Formats: sequence, C-alpha cells, structure tokens
Amino acid sequence: MKDLNTDRKLKVSPRLAQLIGAESSLEEQRAVAAGKVQLCNEEELMALFLLAHRGTDEVRELAVGTLKSMPPYRLVPLLCDGEMPPQVLDFLARQRSDEASVLVLLLDNPGLAWQTLLMVARTCNSDVLSYLIERHVDSGVEGLREAIRENPAAESSWLVRFDELAARVGDRSDLQEEPTEGEIEEENLSAYQQIMQLGIAEKVKAALTGDKEWRKLLIRENNKLVCSAVLKNPRISDGEVLAVANNKSSNEELIRMITLNREWMKNNTIKQALVVHPRTPPALALRFMSILSERDLKTLGKSREVSQVIATNARRMLAARANKR
Repeated sequence: MKDLNTDRKLKVSPRLAQLIGAESSLEEQRAVAAGKVQLCNEEELMALFLLAHRGTDEVRELAVGTLKSMPPYRLVPLLCDGEMPPQVLDFLARQRSDEASVLVLLLDNPGLAWQTLLMVARTCNSDVLSYLIERHVDSGVEGLREAIRENPAAESSWLVRFDELAARVGDRSDLQEEPTEGEIEEENLSAYQQIMQLGIAEKVKAALTGDKEWRKLLIRENNKLVCSAVLKNPRISDGEVLAVANNKSSNEELIRMITLNREWMKNNTIKQALVVHPRTPPALALRFMSILSERDLKTLGKSREVSQVIATNARRMLAARANKR
C-alpha cells in the first residue's frame, strides 16, 4: 500500500499545463475549474485536483464543486486505474466521502494510500465499512482496527468480524488453485453466471456502466452498495425506475434515491407507486397522494395492504373533494 508522502510530483499533459499552469490566465483556470473545457476524464480530474490545491479561493471552490457533481460513471475508469496517483485518490475520497459506490471502487484501487484507507475507515457508512473490512483486513496497515473502532457507524460486532478475519489470514494457504482445462470462457457465460463470479467492487462497476440486462440482474442484489449503484447508471430508464418503485421488496435506500431525483419525481406514475410502497417515508407518501384520482383514493381507502395512515388520508381526501362539489 502506498504512502501519501511519496511520489508527490504529478505529471500533466502539455495542453493541461497550458490551461492551468503558471502562464495561464485566471479566466482559463475558471473555465477548467467549472468543467467548461473539453477534457478527457483523467485530465479533468487531474486539473480539478491541482486547481483545488493551488488556485485562487474562487477557482478552488469551483473545482471542488465540479468534482462533487461529476457523475459516478465518469469516475469508474479513473477509480479502477492502478496508475492514478495516491494524492488524487485521497482527494476523491475526501470530496466524495458520502458516496458509497465511489468509495467501494476506490477501496479496490491498488494505488490507495494507507492514510486514505484509515480516513475512510473512520468516516464511511456501515455498508462501505463492511466491504472495507472484508477487503483490507489483511492489508497490514497499522491502526486499521482502531480507525474502524472510531467510526460512529461501527458496532462491536464489526470489530469481532475484523478479528475473526484477521485470525484466518494467518492460516491462509499460499497455494493458488490452478485453472483447469474444463473452465468455461467468460464470453460464453450468461450475464447471470458472470455476475455470480464477480466481487462487490466489480459488481458496483458493472452496475454503474452496464446495459439493461446487467441492470435488471444487479438491481436485485441484496448488497445495497450494488443495487443502489444501478440507479446511478446514466442509461437507466423511467420504466426501470418504475419497476423498482413497484417492487415491494425494494430496500429503503433505493426508495430514498428515487424520491431525491427531481426528474423521476416529475413522473406521476412513479409517484403513485411510491405512495403504496411500504418503505416510502409516510410524509412523502402523503404529499404524493395529491396527484391520485378519485378511483385511486377509493381503492386505497379500502385497502389493507397500505398503512393505516395512507388509508385514512385517502378517505379524508375523498370526503374533502365531495364537499367541494
């Protein structure tokens, strides 16, 4: 595992040096920091990192804001690049510290510095912490157990799990299983069979970038890191989102993500599905009921499959509409 205090010199392309170097104008730096200059993903990330550390206050604020708003799928190739400087990975981890899918891919990057690992261990949510323990228990980073203990999301059972896995590491055989002649080529496997062979980070990557067939399978994953990443895929359609909202087994994180998306909330059919979903927060479900027809309200008022709060409010709304006639 790398150290943030080494390999400090970062190489940039001649074009990038011209745009943000010492000879560049403040106007050019503003444009790059605001994401208004056409750059490849790697160049843009490097530019934002450098401007966030040495630009004017205005430029720094612009650069950080642009990075925070960058869609996760654009970060996938960068997070999976083993050559990405550890300083840049650390910058990403700090600026996207509340985004589980980004952190999972970052934790799988071989260029991750031990200081960044400890920082994530102290601050990440429980879902990321679970993956971190499984992935890095054998990393040999001093202070990792203590960092996990300091995490507000950590419970005593997490430390027990860490100790159990750490004990197994010492007993692990160095022998690696040799591939057999009968192994099936990956391209001949179905998407489902391929998914069964993937680790969590690989599934998150596939969820963020995969096609409809992969999204349909990965949205059913029990792991919240994986299924929630599907909703961040830029190609996901309203129909797929509606299917999630209609599925009563969809977890609370998926429902929360749907309700926070303004574009999806413009779709009344999705709103209708959320009204009756058991994991929609009651306050939101009640607010969405304003779009329901009289027929829908009558059905809800008699339904035993929705909460009493929803059924009672449906009857009240029907009575109020009747009084206005």
